Amino acid sequence: MAVAVKRFLTLLAAFAGMVLGIEGLRSTVAWWRGELPTPTLLEWGSMASLPLLGWLWWRHLSPFGKGRGHCLDASCRRDGDPG
Repeated sequence: MAVAVKRFLTLLAAFAGMVLGIEGLRSTVAWWRGELPTPTLLEWGSMASLPLLGWLWWRHLSPFGKGRGHCLDASCRRDGDPG
């Protein structure tokens, strides 16, 4: 039961982060092009969250995050696992 709830909450947080990132990018591009002369507080918040969302993606979700991608050769892996 607890694993299912944790998985659901993780998916819910990932979806919310994706929506926030998309809306932040949309608002930022519209503001940069002059199509959004005065952003609302919600739009400023979504634009301000972009660095945090980028860091979270790069650090924890990206294939280039910590501990991933630096060694693809099995000889330099600590556990010896080729995959």
